[in-house]
Amino acid sequence: MENKTITAIATPIGTAGVGIIRLSGKNSLEITKKIFKPFNINEKFTPRKMIFGRIQANEWTDDCLCVYFKAPNSFTGEDVVELQMHGGVYLLNQTLQELLNAGATMAEPGEFSKRAVMNGKMDITQAEALIDMINAQSISEMKVASSQARGTLKKQLEAFQEKLTNLIASIEVALDHPEHEDVETEQQIFKNLPELINEIEDLSNSNSVGRIIKNGVNVALFGEPNVGKSSLLNAMLGYNRAIVTNIPGTTRDTICESYEYKGVRFNLIDTAGIRKSNDVVEQEGINRSIQSLNESDIVLYISDDAKKTIESAKKTAENIVFSASIPQNFVFVLNKIDLINDTPKQFDICISAKENININQLKELIFNKTVDKSTLPNQQIITNARQHEWLKKAVDNLKQAQELIGKTTLDCISVLIRQAWDMIGQITGTTSSEAIINTIFSKFCLGK
Repeated sequence: MENKTITAIATPIGTAGVGIIRLSGKNSLEITKKIFKPFNINEKFTPRKMIFGRIQANEWTDDCLCVYFKAPNSFTGEDVVELQMHGGVYLLNQTLQELLNAGATMAEPGEFSKRAVMNGKMDITQAEALIDMINAQSISEMKVASSQARGTLKKQLEAFQEKLTNLIASIEVALDHPEHEDVETEQQIFKNLPELINEIEDLSNSNSVGRIIKNGVNVALFGEPNVGKSSLLNAMLGYNRAIVTNIPGTTRDTICESYEYKGVRFNLIDTAGIRKSNDVVEQEGINRSIQSLNESDIVLYISDDAKKTIESAKKTAENIVFSASIPQNFVFVLNKIDLINDTPKQFDICISAKENININQLKELIFNKTVDKSTLPNQQIITNARQHEWLKKAVDNLKQAQELIGKTTLDCISVLIRQAWDMIGQITGTTSSEAIINTIFSKFCLGK
């Protein structure tokens, strides 16, 4: 890494007003100077100062801006140069080739961020937060990711490790100097362990909310043909996404689109109408609907029959789709109330998708049934499955250590606590192996 200067296009490939090419490594400026010439021949490459100049290739030129970041004051902690030029696809690729010809090496996916971690500019939790920020599709995702990118999760995990370090130190003193008058008793050594276990477990359990924030809430629209599922999807999205006709079986495949409500992303899944069908294509759509329903966080059973009851709707759902019982989050929706004269029997909410009646009220109902509002802005949240798994392992080790207090020697308990320390360190990269780091950064795009 010390001898290799990497380069990549850092902006999305496509026609745009501006495109950026980035270099990182000790020869970044030297390589750049081979193809970029300032218009002011006396201009010096002062760190963090934009220079206006021209890229000069054999058969073409382009006027652009160049900025130099001197190590260690850069994103990667190395010398970094960015060329901000016109954003044509061919132009950027040709400029990239000129840099490669001048001595740079093509960057691997995520290699810029990987170098930032290796050079101590950020830890792995912050790097993973950058991925989440880039891929965010709701304000809640952005809030959590930006908070972690600033190092809030890192600080909390380091606080856990510090408490474990103090615990391990107390055990070591008791083992090495049992006769010393200041040595703590076993009860004193472990008095704060239950509280620490609860703190780590609370962070681990926040993954249930984190999963919703990161992936969104899956909302399945379920019912018989022609009850208005596709019309409801269009109404909740605010535009016509699904085809709507009065012909049964129009929707033959699951359609998934998202909307944002109160900062959370909701994934609407419009399923094929559930019925017996001899049409092979429609039946495949029904089979996919059943699979989607079982994987959803909440199911909207939609009916246009005012005489139907919640009990009959649930029985229909169980008979057709669910092997044992329906999901806890099951909402019974009466649609087409603008056309219904009968008094509804039992429904959670009555709407008209066509006339946009009570659509916002339905969104509020879905939100209240699926999102723990108390946790969204108030505490650190784990949104990453890898982080969640290591926290669970750390908690299991500490609980095992707690059970052994008074039943075995301190050195045996110390081993479990040290392992818990290492497990938390796996999250930040303190003890991560090279294989783990490479797996994480393979998820990045080129130029990041």
